Amino acid sequence: MRLSSYARSPLTRRRLNRIALPCALLAALTGTMMAVLADGDAPAPAISRVGRLLVPTAVAAPAAPADPSAPPSVAILATPPGAARTTLHIAPVGGAKAGPALATLRHLSDAVVRARVVPRTRLVVATAETSPTRDRSFNASLFRIQPGAEPVALCDGVVHASRPLVTAAGRVFVSRGAAGPEPEPDNNPAQLRVDALTIDEVDLATGAIRTVHRHTGHLAFLAGEWNSELVLYRVSPASADIVLVDPDSGATRVIAPSIPPFARDFSIDAAAGALVFQERHETDPGTWVIDRLDLARGKRTRLEASASHGLAPYAWPGGGLAYTPERATGLFVVGARATIRSPLGPGIDAIQAVSQDAAWVAALHTNPSAFAVPFAIRVESGEVATIPAPPGARIAVAGFTAAKEEP
Repeated sequence: MRLSSYARSPLTRRRLNRIALPCALLAALTGTMMAVLADGDAPAPAISRVGRLLVPTAVAAPAAPADPSAPPSVAILATPPGAARTTLHIAPVGGAKAGPALATLRHLSDAVVRARVVPRTRLVVATAETSPTRDRSFNASLFRIQPGAEPVALCDGVVHASRPLVTAAGRVFVSRGAAGPEPEPDNNPAQLRVDALTIDEVDLATGAIRTVHRHTGHLAFLAGEWNSELVLYRVSPASADIVLVDPDSGATRVIAPSIPPFARDFSIDAAAGALVFQERHETDPGTWVIDRLDLARGKRTRLEASASHGLAPYAWPGGGLAYTPERATGLFVVGARATIRSPLGPGIDAIQAVSQDAAWVAALHTNPSAFAVPFAIRVESGEVATIPAPPGARIAVAGFTAAKEEP
């Protein structure tokens, strides 16, 4: 979407307030960064160590060792258009059809569902809209979904259409909030509502909530994890920034103090210690860019620039960059051993997950007026494989699962 300047936005305040996504924040947010934010509240009591384990034994049994030569499986969630239910499936990479529905999640009709697999398990945490409120900003709930069991609601007040962050250690974090007062009608029509936002850790076993970060503004987005710290993208009335937050102490460090408020499609390049993301050009509103941010030094490096807003960048495992270079031409990977060019033809390919051994990636291939198609790529060779999914449904990729649990 083109803008004539950063001071103009085609989005109405009501629409923006209802959908708290990074890509929706095309608002007039310029200025300089204030001092490093610090929480005024004392840290909340720590969540029990039992709840921080990958999964309590009452929730999931130990997984059988995986055969390294066998293709992995992917947890996917399927939502038929207009339905008030989403089903969980474990789909074998390269298989002929998706596995049966292993659990059914109930939610509002046509809800947006986002999910992640808890590492080394078949357990999934998912967000879905559950509260039938006029303002959809914080109408989602977080669920624990275990194959063969009824989904368990862990907390509500979750940001609409946001995805939970699950760390390598199995800790679960979500973005939550409460709506602030609406701006006065006679004020600047471009003024946006300012909300009370939190980043919360949720105990998988009990649903206990521990707030690790507070922000007053328009957005507090979980961009990833690096060196056991949370990477947050925050947007407030005067600025947008990227910070690191220690989830145990709440200590906050600003890494990028002032960036345009249009960042999205974040991924972590763990080997380089960098955050890769898409952003609008600082001075040319008709250009989108891909930047790499050094999380230790704060240095930004420009990787690509394009007139297309559908770049969908991702830090390729083992080094390199995956993105859709121009207008819906399919996935393109640079700087990697394998040559990968439009594996499923024209469209936008967005990587959704990487296997624990970094041998496979899972992605969604999207085209207008069509359901997204999930597929997988073997990182070393560039081999493309199907991820079978139920037909006629919106697909959310939760991630790669462990081997099937032993009896």
